[in-house]
Amino acid sequence: MTTTDRAAPTAAIDEPDAAVPLVAAADAEAAEPEADPAVLLTAAADADVAAPPAETGPVAAAADRAVLPTGVRPEDELPSGDDARAPEESGDDVPEDESRPVAVTSVTSPAPGPAIADQAPASDPDEWRGAVLVTGTDTGVGKTVATAAIAAAAQGAGLRVAVIKPGQTGTATDDPIDAEVIARLAGPDTVRTLASFPDPLAPLAAARVAGLDPIELYTVVDEIRAEIARHDLVLIEGAGGLLVPMGLRPSGEPWTVADLAVTLDAKAVVVARAGLGTLNHSALTLEALERRGVPAKIVIGSWPATPELVHWANLTDLIPSLAGVIPDGAGAIDPGVFRRSASGWLTPTLYGVLDDWRTWAEEL
Repeated sequence: MTTTDRAAPTAAIDEPDAAVPLVAAADAEAAEPEADPAVLLTAAADADVAAPPAETGPVAAAADRAVLPTGVRPEDELPSGDDARAPEESGDDVPEDESRPVAVTSVTSPAPGPAIADQAPASDPDEWRGAVLVTGTDTGVGKTVATAAIAAAAQGAGLRVAVIKPGQTGTATDDPIDAEVIARLAGPDTVRTLASFPDPLAPLAAARVAGLDPIELYTVVDEIRAEIARHDLVLIEGAGGLLVPMGLRPSGEPWTVADLAVTLDAKAVVVARAGLGTLNHSALTLEALERRGVPAKIVIGSWPATPELVHWANLTDLIPSLAGVIPDGAGAIDPGVFRRSASGWLTPTLYGVLDDWRTWAEEL
């Protein structure tokens, strides 16, 4: 494998009014009801989390609507000089040897600065360290931005963070790859992509279609273990959902990121949609992880600026496993604002300060 350093791209990548009580009526389907989030969330008021930020909630794409931790304002300047968190550019280079398809991308950022250290919550006994898999209930649910938010919050708490993408597909387009998005938004100490394929397919299928070698499980395991030895937290962003075929074992059998989590004794963050269908998909993913002995939490990947009844109802049902809500449009805001806001979207388990879902809902 080769290691390539690049600087993060400068292009931007790719939240509600107080709700009114619902009127229980037989013809409720004819109108678009609004739910009182405080009522829906009352049953979950004892969620297992720690102190809330002064301002929490969704943001629009505009930076002036960003959610910030206590004491931080959008107009605050980012640290400069040695304290700056600006990441170097990351990406994939085509290997010189055409017979070797696996390109390794590595991005290393400066040592953590004090950008949000003063807002970091006290250490929580349930905080996750070591290897943490970030998977999803499906593709396109917001895994990359959620990964960036967790990385930013953890760094704000003083941790050294690495983000590893075992398999990146769809590199034939002009869109920034996931490592570039994460490096731009969160600026982790290390961002690496271990294998890249041109077609937007599952990694194993993408390798087969391109005539390239599939990703070998224990090569990925060795690379991640090496990063665990150098960092407090290593976030592993999967591709699509939990059981997407990633590559092959030495035996020739396919492997998934679920297998990777078991091999690394990792915990898992499941990124889910906010809308209809998410309860089933989330339950299936959590059950698959539980059967494998992998502890898991849920993060909603894109909370709408104007949530409807279905969103509030889903949120209430997900609360027992919920560890964060990322506002829609978070990936498009200024990186400095993103890093200062991230802890307000996550519970202390993921190095955030969000401690009470009922209070969070009332402040929207």
